[in-house]
Amino acid sequence: MTIIPQKYGPGLQYVPSNAPIEDILFLMKRDGGIVVKGLVSTEDIDKAHADVREALDGDAEWNGDFFPKETKRASSLLAKSSTYAKTQVMNPVFQAVCAHFLTTRSTFWWGDKQKESVSKPYIQSTTAIEIGPGGKAQPLHRDSYINHNILTEVSEWDDVRDRTRECSLGMMAAGCKVTKQNGGTQFIPGSHLWSTERGPSPNAKDCVTPEMDKGDAFIMLSSVYHGGGENTTTDQYRLAFATFAIRGYLRQEENQYLAIPREVVKEHDRETQQFMGYYMSEPACGYVEQLDPIYVLYPELLKDAKLEDF
Repeated sequence: MTIIPQKYGPGLQYVPSNAPIEDILFLMKRDGGIVVKGLVSTEDIDKAHADVREALDGDAEWNGDFFPKETKRASSLLAKSSTYAKTQVMNPVFQAVCAHFLTTRSTFWWGDKQKESVSKPYIQSTTAIEIGPGGKAQPLHRDSYINHNILTEVSEWDDVRDRTRECSLGMMAAGCKVTKQNGGTQFIPGSHLWSTERGPSPNAKDCVTPEMDKGDAFIMLSSVYHGGGENTTTDQYRLAFATFAIRGYLRQEENQYLAIPREVVKEHDRETQQFMGYYMSEPACGYVEQLDPIYVLYPELLKDAKLEDF
């Protein structure tokens, strides 16, 4: 880690999809976000787009300021696109980043023995977002407010002190050429280090807008101030796939158990099912009849199931 800072200058960094994961983690800790070039193939992006197009076109107008009337959304994407699930949700780079920032390890006494419990991250929400011409910018916000994550001010990231600082993180995969002009996500680099009480309010003049080609991905910590940008074009539609993950013991923003029909859940592989939430977050969160919820999907395995200490 000591030589990594020498490789990168200040400001938002763009790295290739085969960049060392240590570099990606370092830059996220430093800046709060990073662009990974070519993370998803254009063919897989186009397939996922085709899978969710009907849902985007059928979206109802949002009653409020957060999503302007020019914006269309499609949610519950794991019910709509297996391509999206395989190439974005379960993308190895995204999964590695989630595992690093959102895995919780705790040691506690169980009688006269010490046990370690490991809570792995899982899905927070999945949404395709298309901003049409004339769409106004979102207010700058932190997605970590959803889970009431109250932060103190720090000057830089410390791996020991900040190992549980983040409650969630997200990835915005470009579904088209994304620019500042067509509504690219704007964010304030370094704002993940700010306290919740810090004032004055976040200002758009401090933002940068990651510009991306189709298949590039902007990965950010949920504590950075950000928001969808204004689409000042007359004929461009900015499409992005937003995938968020959260610590395993916290409540999901998008309820996967109700949003994704059981028969569709069973079409996914076991790792995807677990990332959706069909697993127990140690020591004892999420059980069904005191057993791992994976048995709900595979009742034939119940004959070998055992009730055990948590």
